[in-house]
Amino acid sequence: MSDGPRLVYVCEGGDCSEKGSVELFEELRAQIHDKDSGNKSNIRVRKFPCFGGCAHGINVVVYPDRCFYSKVTAADIPEVVASLLENGKKIERLSGKVEKDVEQITFDLLTTGF
Repeated sequence: MSDGPRLVYVCEGGDCSEKGSVELFEELRAQIHDKDSGNKSNIRVRKFPCFGGCAHGINVVVYPDRCFYSKVTAADIPEVVASLLENGKKIERLSGKVEKDVEQITFDLLTTGF
């Protein structure tokens, strides 16, 4: 993992927005803020226009960790926050749902700083 910030992107594309990604973004950001006062972990939560995994939304990507989570719900937020702040483990049950090329394109875009 790099020394820079860890970025958590929540898809705000049409399909994900219809499934509640705007509310999920707000709740995820609030829980991270509450549990990581002073942002010691250097985590930033951002919206992303669309990852292309629409059938599997709501999609959340953690970079540079290379975690691509799909079918994320509000009930998953505490586990995602714990993974980010406490144990650093990838949440396997939320992973591997989109096509591998979608994941690779996403990580390539994030790496190059499109």
